[in-house]
Amino acid sequence: MNLKKRIALCLSLLFLLLTGCSEVGMSDQGLMRPPRATGERAEIQTLISEHAASGYRLKYPLRGENRSAITVFTTGKNEEYAAALYSTDSDTMMNVSLMANRDGSWRWLGSFSKASTGVDQLILSDINKDGRDELFVGWKTFTASKNALTVYSFENEQAREMAVEDSYTDVLLDDLTRGTNKDIILLSLGSGQQPSSVKVLQYSDQEKRPIGKFAAELDPEVTAFVQVQTGDIDVGVRGLVVDGEKTGGVLTTQLFYYDQITNDLVEPLLSVGDSGLLTNPTTRKDTVTSRDIDEDGIIEVPVVSQMAASATEKGSSVCSNTAWKQWEVKKAELQVKLNTVINDSDGYYFILPDPWVGNVTALHDPEKREILFYQWDTAASTTGGPLLSVRRFTASEWEKQSSAAYTEAFTLDKSSPSAVIGLRIIDPDAEEPMKLTVKDALYKLKPLSKSS
Repeated sequence: MNLKKRIALCLSLLFLLLTGCSEVGMSDQGLMRPPRATGERAEIQTLISEHAASGYRLKYPLRGENRSAITVFTTGKNEEYAAALYSTDSDTMMNVSLMANRDGSWRWLGSFSKASTGVDQLILSDINKDGRDELFVGWKTFTASKNALTVYSFENEQAREMAVEDSYTDVLLDDLTRGTNKDIILLSLGSGQQPSSVKVLQYSDQEKRPIGKFAAELDPEVTAFVQVQTGDIDVGVRGLVVDGEKTGGVLTTQLFYYDQITNDLVEPLLSVGDSGLLTNPTTRKDTVTSRDIDEDGIIEVPVVSQMAASATEKGSSVCSNTAWKQWEVKKAELQVKLNTVINDSDGYYFILPDPWVGNVTALHDPEKREILFYQWDTAASTTGGPLLSVRRFTASEWEKQSSAAYTEAFTLDKSSPSAVIGLRIIDPDAEEPMKLTVKDALYKLKPLSKSS
């Protein structure tokens, strides 16, 4: 070993002693892990030192489940590989070096370089259903909203690079088309003359790489993705759900799914109105995003409208009705699943009983941290008698208040300080169908979380 390699090896071992396991970043993804802080890690870094043209700097993925600069993974055939991400002092390229574990010893497979400013993310997925996972490496580019993608396949301890021609802002892998191979879904925000788009790529057995199969336009007014997810949007229909942000913080949702009849991607919510402007029933100022609100396995989209209010009420105090709707493919329309009043600041939402929809309004008092539900007199356009109070209490406030006044719904243990959400039926003698029991109210009051 020459002097240069000896120095590189010493620096690598010093790096191991100083950083420890936590610096590499633990991954929650079952098939991907950082190398063990034992001889395995030293052996991998020794290989990098021997093959890097000069001194190197490890690079870490900026997002995703795996944030390790050196990642060990299996491909599904009990074949263990490692990927190392780094830059060198000799050029401005980013590098991914791939290694295979053979009989407990790591062997160098090769390095691939990319003109890039950093690493976006790493993903493992089998896109050709050969029983082996492919490694996806997303690379940052010199355009902020554009990332490049390369895919690496492994077989018989050999690595092969597959270039992906299209760039992306966000990427997901799922089986939207219910085909033979898994779909690569690329979402891209527009830049210059290129419009915002969704593209679906599939692995081609003939070309031995992913190629474009379907495409659809995204709302051109969306400037950022708030949330992108795949899941069932109707019974037996897999879809892509995109919550996007427009200028001014306005949110909108688009649905994309594969139509077997037209053999194309369908987006049913965005349309051109009579004025020639784009319209979407999900456009809202509220920051609520799509989710499976009723936990039936289908993603619902939020359609938000302000509840009824008299002319004297301040707009900021009037709550919104968030109608959670499912797109029914056969009927080609949105169907309401639930109506809710959401209190983001205090961490809960309340499911409106069906008779209350259109007949009840709600006012928010941020100082008292209370929402009051009132009957609504449609004929007089004014509020009637109060029906229900929902309040957020600190732990000390809850201890002081009369237990007979409010009933505890749940405790927000993760809030700081911890808080109690309580409710009180104000008019227990309300006539049907406005009458609500404590038991019914407790069932309809839910903590607000990312999954709720």
